[in-house]
Amino acid sequence: MKGTSRAIRLLIFLVVITQAVPVLAQGNGFSVSPLVKRGDPTPGGGRFFDCNDCSGRIYGAHALNNSGSLVFWAETTGDACIQGLFIVSSSTSKLLAPGCVDPSSTAYNGGNYANLNDSGQAAFHGSRSIAGGIILYSQDQLTPIATTGDPTPVGTIFKGCGFSDPVVNNRGEIAFGACSDDDNGRFADGIFLYSSSILRPVVLDGDPSPIGGFFVLNFFPALDGFINDKGDVLFQSGVILDSNVKEKYGLFLATSDGIKKVVVDGDPLPNETIVFPGSLGIGDINDKSEVVFTVLLQGKADTGIFLKSGETIHKIMAQGDPTPIGGTFSTLNDPDLIDRYLFARPRLNHNGAVLFKAKVDGARIGLFLASSNALLKVATTGDQLSSGETIRLIDSFALNDHGQVAFFAYGKKDRRKPLGVFLAKPREPQITKIKLKGKQDVLELRVNGAAMITNDTVIEINGVPLGRLDYPADFREDGGTTRQVTSRDTQLEQRLPVGQSVQVTVYNPLTNQRSAPKSFVR
Repeated sequence: MKGTSRAIRLLIFLVVITQAVPVLAQGNGFSVSPLVKRGDPTPGGGRFFDCNDCSGRIYGAHALNNSGSLVFWAETTGDACIQGLFIVSSSTSKLLAPGCVDPSSTAYNGGNYANLNDSGQAAFHGSRSIAGGIILYSQDQLTPIATTGDPTPVGTIFKGCGFSDPVVNNRGEIAFGACSDDDNGRFADGIFLYSSSILRPVVLDGDPSPIGGFFVLNFFPALDGFINDKGDVLFQSGVILDSNVKEKYGLFLATSDGIKKVVVDGDPLPNETIVFPGSLGIGDINDKSEVVFTVLLQGKADTGIFLKSGETIHKIMAQGDPTPIGGTFSTLNDPDLIDRYLFARPRLNHNGAVLFKAKVDGARIGLFLASSNALLKVATTGDQLSSGETIRLIDSFALNDHGQVAFFAYGKKDRRKPLGVFLAKPREPQITKIKLKGKQDVLELRVNGAAMITNDTVIEINGVPLGRLDYPADFREDGGTTRQVTSRDTQLEQRLPVGQSVQVTVYNPLTNQRSAPKSFVR
């Protein structure tokens, strides 16, 4: 372990940007309903987003769990405290931590950033008696994990650049970035892990890098660490290869087998581009140790989102690509898409689905769920609410493993107050008609229905998927769905014996939704 002197760098990605019970009338891919509306009661007797300039935001990248509970920050009216962190589901709401506790008191003060696991545990920024840090909420108890002034496990003291967003997995482990020193010139900035009540470093500034040289982690604010249920930790870092070589920047994965490179600047990518030299990507990880990341590009596009699965990198989208609502994707390097630093961080669930926010033709902003094969609209500006409101702005968002999406939306009236937090649920595909045709001495099975996804939906016979699928252009719908999927699988003759009933289903891998079976007899 090698400590380097601290010259904390601002986390800049080459380009500095300044930030400037209704149901949605959606397309066929998702049904959308409010989780929290403006004016809904808070646990303290107030109302959400109902004061002048009241706002709210989902700050955590893993803020929506698989039970449909969401942790978010909100300003309210009517309470003694007018802001705080809340955990809300379709049936309950809870104040996790208020945001206006007297700093001299012993009560906890909730910050903005929080993430949630499936057990209802939350890790968030908080403070108590002035000192701020990482707090764990579990079974109605708040426990400080690491706060400014605490000793680190390597003999230094947490201080300097604060703490990154803490991420908690389903084992209750928490990963986060932080700075520390010992007041004698020894610095230990890095990524830390809290597990089984023990705090340990994952990687520290000066540790050896898998691409040679050593890691540089002395950034301000602290770099993020994202943990999956296997305990793998994804982190950003600079790398000094040699005193005569320009510093590299990239994403790395700490595993039980050591630290591995995900991607670094200058690496080639599938769409005839390279990662822009000197830029640092932003990403997410799932339990398969797949990594999704957004980067600046050099070549055919200026920005893009990619998924690394094993040793293969797949393109999810890039600037200039066609979208499922028409037009093409604009640059992701846009002030309307800003997240904490530059890009809106893409989200990745354990099914391998990627959620991202993007602008279309420089104007319309949308949320899209995607794989390397398919793109599906979740919601876009211009979508109508049954209340008559039109979405003017889509702000922060979150994704769970069921393909459900939570997002903040603003309308044209009361432009500075959110309409609320909405939950989009993927629709189950339906089969309405099945037909077998003989075409040029080749059998073709045609399945008509609803909520099937272009370039994604699979036809199954008795649970076995068919190959040679097609999604006829005449049946494709705005938003990425289709009303017909066909198959010319060479095994159709055997799969469909004459006079025998079979069960046909359609399955959407992107949303992990399967239709009810429908009987068919040839």
